[in-house]
Amino acid sequence: MSDLKNYTLDVDLKQGVVPISKAASSLAALIKRSRSNHQPIIVTQKGYPTGVILDVELFTALRKLADAHGGDELLELQGEVEEIEVEEA
Repeated sequence: MSDLKNYTLDVDLKQGVVPISKAASSLAALIKRSRSNHQPIIVTQKGYPTGVILDVELFTALRKLADAHGGDELLELQGEVEEIEVEEA
C-alpha cells in the first residue's frame, strides 16, 4: 500500500463533483484523476450526491479503520437511519 499521508477526503468542488452522465462516459479518466489527486470524486444525479469514486487503496484503508472501530456497529446504525428515512417519507 502506498503512503496514505497524501490522501484526503476533501473534495475539490470544481473538478471533484461530476454528474452521473459524465461519470458513465469517462469512468476510467475519473478513476485516474482520483488516484493522481488523492481525492474522492462525488457523483451526482439530478443535482444530488449519489456515489463516490475513490482510489481502492484509500477505500481499503477506510474499511480497515471502520473494522477496527466497530464497522459492524456502523452498518447497523446506517440500517436504522435508512429505516427512519423511509418511515418519514
